[in-house]
Amino acid sequence: MVGFTWQFLKQKLFFWLHKSQENDHSHKDLVPLPDTLEAELLQSINSLATPSAYTEAIHAALEDSLKAWQKNLEAPNSLVILANPVEPITKILQDSLQGWENNLEVTVVKPLGNFRRPPDPLTITGQLRRALEAQGGIEFDGQGVELSQDVACLEQRTTVVVIPSLEQCFLRCISGWDGIGFLREITVHNPQYFWLIGCNSWAWDFLDFVGQISAYFDDVRPLPTLTGEMLQSWLAPLTEQWGTTTNNEDLADPVSADPASSDDQKEVEVYWQSLADCSQGVSSIAAKLWLRSLRIEKQVMETEDPAQLVLNTKENEDQISPLSQVNPAQPSLPSLTNLDLYLLHSLMIHGRISPGHLALSLGEPESQIQARVQWLLREDILERRWGDLIICPTYYQQLQSELANNNFFVGGR
Repeated sequence: MVGFTWQFLKQKLFFWLHKSQENDHSHKDLVPLPDTLEAELLQSINSLATPSAYTEAIHAALEDSLKAWQKNLEAPNSLVILANPVEPITKILQDSLQGWENNLEVTVVKPLGNFRRPPDPLTITGQLRRALEAQGGIEFDGQGVELSQDVACLEQRTTVVVIPSLEQCFLRCISGWDGIGFLREITVHNPQYFWLIGCNSWAWDFLDFVGQISAYFDDVRPLPTLTGEMLQSWLAPLTEQWGTTTNNEDLADPVSADPASSDDQKEVEVYWQSLADCSQGVSSIAAKLWLRSLRIEKQVMETEDPAQLVLNTKENEDQISPLSQVNPAQPSLPSLTNLDLYLLHSLMIHGRISPGHLALSLGEPESQIQARVQWLLREDILERRWGDLIICPTYYQQLQSELANNNFFVGGR
């Protein structure tokens, strides 16, 4: 809690010290993006590949763990990758494994696919069992493989089983925990398989608090914190495609400005480091704050039909001025009710969740929470994705602080 408080105060101090800089860089001829452009950019953000820093960290951790598992009968047979609640952990693992090159001669299997909580949470265990049974070779009787086997069995350790999102395997309600216990026993009693598990960091801390899950899975690695340079590299396909520049009133023509200029370079470095600090180095938060920081020239908006604005590609680079990046800043969090806080806290733990499951986790009829869900959606604090509700990454830090200040269990980084 002390670490979180210091991080929060550090952010506040950072924003205060940079307030004058933000004002200096505000340009009277720049305006926010029109909805059409923002929606198109958001679609491009959602199609970005996982940051290379994430995939490289997962590759390194996985290879280290697998090497130990293939050499030592008593080595852990699992690796847990923790992600921020607003990060798409399933996609991160999928992207990381898709192009994974290694010399360990292992086969990666994904019997759970993109597993989601079934409508009836009491059937979670049954669905997990059926999916794993289809894989074949997994013991379900609790006996498993004896660790006292001859070391020759090490040669048979060639299969990695992926559990993409552990928080989807439980719901905080009566009998909604059984799936976690089931997976815990399966992994412990099947050391001939290696289990790669993705999990929301809040869910992991919650499961550890109520069930000491870390006693069974002791190899746990959080995703790395992204630096400004890492974020700049990750978002480069978009900044290059849209011709974005860092706003500076001293530059009369940002398009023709010499990129080698030390002042220009310093301005760019300050912007990306500000984005890293403001987002705590979390990619999904950084992407949304980058989008909020974009501006377009007022003159373009006055002379062009916003609906007809197109990408600044080489073919049409004369048709649109480049977008400008102003100092990134978080939006203000509106006042929240007690029900809002309980609702948002449950979302942090469960990640993406259906409205029905959310109501069940709160012990309330869905009709009782529907009005607050709609209000939070209108305020952009919540988003809908494939029928589920998720926290908008832009508000993550403020919500984390608000929940901590109201004595809610706060997990993750």
